[in-house]
Amino acid sequence: MKRFAFLFALFPLISQAADLTITVTGIRNDNGKIAALAFTQDQGFPDRVNQAFAQAQVNAQKGTVTLTIKNVPAGKVALTVLHDEDGDGKLRKNLLGIPQEGVGMTGKPLGNRAPKFQEAVIEIKDDEKKTIALKYW
Repeated sequence: MKRFAFLFALFPLISQAADLTITVTGIRNDNGKIAALAFTQDQGFPDRVNQAFAQAQVNAQKGTVTLTIKNVPAGKVALTVLHDEDGDGKLRKNLLGIPQEGVGMTGKPLGNRAPKFQEAVIEIKDDEKKTIALKYW
């Protein structure tokens, strides 16, 4: 009986996986895809698709879309949403590094520079719903 009590005491220490449902607003057209990227560290943040911990994508639709990133571990996560209008799988930027496609992130609103990972981090405990507005320059 004591063994079972010990096992039950460990349950809170086991990391839970959560589903993140993201509503993306402000999509300017139906071109390409909307991709949501989840980062658990600063490497690759905010737009290196191949370095994201997890991702989801849907076809773009002018206005609003909803997508879900499944099985995100509990803890600190930064989310980026990209509107890949030309479908090349990466964020298109001009010569000055300014995005030419829509971008949105968790954390503080986008200003004139990309936020650092720590500025975009949110704490995930259970299934979450977030709304992220895209910004176009």
